[in-house]
Amino acid sequence: MLSEEECVKHTGECWDKGFNCAESALRGVCHAQGIVLPPVALMMATPFGGGVGRSEDLCGALSGAILAIGASLGRTEGKGEKGPSYQAAKKQHDMFLQRFGSTSCKVLNKGDFKSNEHERRCKELTLESARMAYRIINEQKARKP
Repeated sequence: MLSEEECVKHTGECWDKGFNCAESALRGVCHAQGIVLPPVALMMATPFGGGVGRSEDLCGALSGAILAIGASLGRTEGKGEKGPSYQAAKKQHDMFLQRFGSTSCKVLNKGDFKSNEHERRCKELTLESARMAYRIINEQKARKP
């Protein structure tokens, strides 16, 4: 596992390469957790950008971080334990909401996908969402017996 700063750095590098908010958060957190996702799993994050296909609903930075939580703490069997993943996802949601005041892309992004301010604003949301997820995942893993 890599450091929190490596998580944030890789998230930013993904953003700078042109990946969207959800893709960047997923890639950054998984990279830092030592999780190598297959291409199809990486592709699954793409439509979450822009608040789900630019519908400006649930923030893609939040969605991507929650996908990373699932990759780290989720289950593979129907009867497997889902509690740790659910707890971590709820904590991510609640912390994001508390920090930014909304989980809505429309509110956070102000309907702007073209300006330099959009780039700065969404990158900040993405970096901070990845940082939160990294911390939450590590806290949850530390609780495991």
